[in-house]
Amino acid sequence: MLMRRVPGRLAPLLSRYGLILTAALLLYCIFQPAFSASDNLRAKGPGDDQSNVPKGVPEAPDLQAAGVPGQVPMEEAPRREKVYKPAPETYAPIEDPFPWLTANNKLPPILPNNLPPVPHVPEHTPLLIGFTRNWPMLLQCVASYIAAGWPADDIYVVENTGTFRSNKDGKLGLQNPFFLNHSQLKTLGVHVLTTPTLLSFAQLQNYYLHTAVQRGWETFFWSHQDVLVFSDEEVKKKDRDHDYQEDPYATLYERAVGLMRYLNEPDMPEWATHFFAYDHLTLVNRDAYLEVGAWDTHIPFYATDCDIYLRLHWAGYWQPQSEAGLIFDVSAPLDDVGALFRLPGSHATFQGDPVFADPGRPGREVEQDQEREIHAWADKEGETYQHLIAVAERMFEAKWVDEGIYRNTWQTKQSGGAGEPFYRDPAGFEAGIKTMIDAGRRVFADKWGHRGCNLIEMGIGVDDAWRLERDWDVSEGEGHLGGDWGKDWTGID
Repeated sequence: MLMRRVPGRLAPLLSRYGLILTAALLLYCIFQPAFSASDNLRAKGPGDDQSNVPKGVPEAPDLQAAGVPGQVPMEEAPRREKVYKPAPETYAPIEDPFPWLTANNKLPPILPNNLPPVPHVPEHTPLLIGFTRNWPMLLQCVASYIAAGWPADDIYVVENTGTFRSNKDGKLGLQNPFFLNHSQLKTLGVHVLTTPTLLSFAQLQNYYLHTAVQRGWETFFWSHQDVLVFSDEEVKKKDRDHDYQEDPYATLYERAVGLMRYLNEPDMPEWATHFFAYDHLTLVNRDAYLEVGAWDTHIPFYATDCDIYLRLHWAGYWQPQSEAGLIFDVSAPLDDVGALFRLPGSHATFQGDPVFADPGRPGREVEQDQEREIHAWADKEGETYQHLIAVAERMFEAKWVDEGIYRNTWQTKQSGGAGEPFYRDPAGFEAGIKTMIDAGRRVFADKWGHRGCNLIEMGIGVDDAWRLERDWDVSEGEGHLGGDWGKDWTGID
């Protein structure tokens, strides 16, 4: 009936489209179940519907019931209760450690007897001092070398903070542990080199070697930043490297240069290192270190010195030790670094001085009275050499507590800088360093099969690297369990 009512021209066309629609409807009815299953899988995700899995295939596990991470919707995921560590210890804000320098913006006068030689000695005598944190300690170290007679132009502070240009651009504040005042070091006449990123101790030492290669230094000196040095102004010693008849007094720098010349004489044995108070001040023969493969960066901190000095010893290099002046390993800065230059009004005092901080100290009251008298003198005349040495000795004493237990608390005495570029939580940074120290000691122990630096007395040699079973696993006795991590290398010559 419908077709009869359609005009003659449209009838064939509708008839043809009718067939197409009928065919489409038929195909939909055939394939509709498959389409529905596919849509269902897309909606539920793989593993949610097992109805189309062929027979014999194991069912997929219920990941949600099994508690697999990422399978539970965010709104349904159980939330772990956060438990915070105790708040870290806080310290008093850092104050300007060198107010005279800040006020005058020039190098303080150096005692005439401690002025560096003019003209400069013909040899290169660079002194590299690495810095990562605690600006007052670094400034004290640098100032003590300058006051003792080391040419400021030969001192290179190696900024190893990992903060890129932040210090140079003045973006870090004094309370930030990684703060370094480029302007004040420039005022003192000191150079600053910046590492490309934060380096471990072993990597920093290899950076020194790299710098020596690039600059053509066959030898160089390096120092820790937690030392306080003095020329020996009281005891006049006749050294083989110094003409006592011409000049009975030699500065720390002059004696160090004389020692370098002595080692480089033609009839001397091949040498790698000369220690001044172990490696608190060290003279390095660059090519000897390169010959043995430089520092092992798999051992990032403690024990890496054991490794390199042993390898140099096994390679036949001489590593003697002698004195060039007074070198103190300290854990606190002076309240006023200007005291090192004997500036009137600058007192040699420091936080934690046992004279004032230790109530059980014998003769404490007498010492306190003496300190007050000396302060009155220093207000008018400046500090005396004798008092500076006495204070330095107490600073050394304060670093060792509880029957010889070593304390390096100076590294964590700053806790500011939040919000500044490359900020790191100070306690977290220290925890990370300690983890790397522990890991490095394990690497050293696995490398040599022994825990401790005393490999020579154990009969271990350079060819034993990575070949020995662990002696703390296969041997008995306390000597194999604890090991000797001491740093006295005076016996290696």
